[in-house]
Amino acid sequence: MEDKKQLLTEYINGRLEKLESLGKTYSADKVEKLVNNLLKTNKELPELYILIDNKFSSQARKISHNNHLANLKEFYLSNIEKLKKGNNCYLLSYSQGGKILEQALVEDKSDFSLNLTICIINNHKIGYKKPNSKLNDYELIMSDIAYLLNVRYAKTYRMFDKDMNPIGILNESLASKDERFLNFEEVYQFIKEESPRFTLKSEVVVFHDKRKKKGLVRIPDKKLLKENIEYVLKMFRALPDITDKNIEELTKEYLNMKVFELFTNSLNNDLTHYGLLVNKKENKYTYELSPLFNKNVTVLDNIEPNETICNFFIVKKKDLLHTLVTEYYDYVKEICTLIIDNSETLLPLINQLMKEHLEYEEYEKYSKIIDSNMKIFNDEMSFQKTIVPDTNEDIKNYNNNDHKYNYRICPYLENYDYEAFDEGAN
Repeated sequence: MEDKKQLLTEYINGRLEKLESLGKTYSADKVEKLVNNLLKTNKELPELYILIDNKFSSQARKISHNNHLANLKEFYLSNIEKLKKGNNCYLLSYSQGGKILEQALVEDKSDFSLNLTICIINNHKIGYKKPNSKLNDYELIMSDIAYLLNVRYAKTYRMFDKDMNPIGILNESLASKDERFLNFEEVYQFIKEESPRFTLKSEVVVFHDKRKKKGLVRIPDKKLLKENIEYVLKMFRALPDITDKNIEELTKEYLNMKVFELFTNSLNNDLTHYGLLVNKKENKYTYELSPLFNKNVTVLDNIEPNETICNFFIVKKKDLLHTLVTEYYDYVKEICTLIIDNSETLLPLINQLMKEHLEYEEYEKYSKIIDSNMKIFNDEMSFQKTIVPDTNEDIKNYNNNDHKYNYRICPYLENYDYEAFDEGAN
């Protein structure tokens, strides 16, 4: 027993020597307590060595992660100029893969809700400020993943005070002065009041009112999953003055957004969390799908790890992706293929973004979620491509998408240590 105890003590001290540069130290008493606890398990030495490796590897990753966050603050402090007259904060964005740190004047205008304040940015832009929180950290990650996948997301910043202490997250307003933003619940009311397409309007109203009355529930019948998606697509077709081309644009962007939400595990997916930008010129309406926003909830107590939210229902991720891929393959095959074809760079890039913005425990949790979701995508698309083989036109489009994706990731590779990409996503 004493020999075993000595070997374990030496092994632990050897691991601790490697952690000294990361600031990890154990007292002799703490090492002895750990050894005694290990001996009580009655496991053989090889198994105990694995337990020790796992323990200290996890601690090393946590220390390294937290040191990285601390070093980021020092980096920002060394690169800022004193706030110029008329400015009161710094805004950090990761626009198109490049870190942009700029001074700004952000003035609170009114409280929109308990955790959301309407602001004026530099005397002319409207913004929405949120406090620091684990949830709001995801805003910055989501906006960059959206950029990588060519999905539009609201311009998002992290706000710092004059000493580079984080003081919140800021989103720019979605609509310009000539537009108005309507979330999909407001679009529903807009259609009820103004649409001349009576049959479509009736179908939209019937489905909406029936589902709204029942509230958010687990989907009772898989057939309802397609009807649930079709509800939004019918709203597009029921819009006044809508053209066929505009319908096609909205349909593809909406379905691609659903893919993005699935992949990133966003759960803020009810009808108030996205909508349309509506413009009226020469007495005719035109429409754009608004950029995504507020996609910061990735875990909810009442949602299982294999579930997500889609409009009116809680659904299984696999079922939703299967419906998107089989029923709307022409619309979503490019973004789904983009994800699986570029996983070797996409996963490490997301991993680096998580390290920039999340505390270690949150980072570990979200890493596992992304890896799990990638597996769902790989499984579904592998099966689908055996049923519907890629055409020459598909391959041409995929290559074009990959080329544009590689162009988008170039600034990221300049901002991050490229060696990290050799280690994979974990």
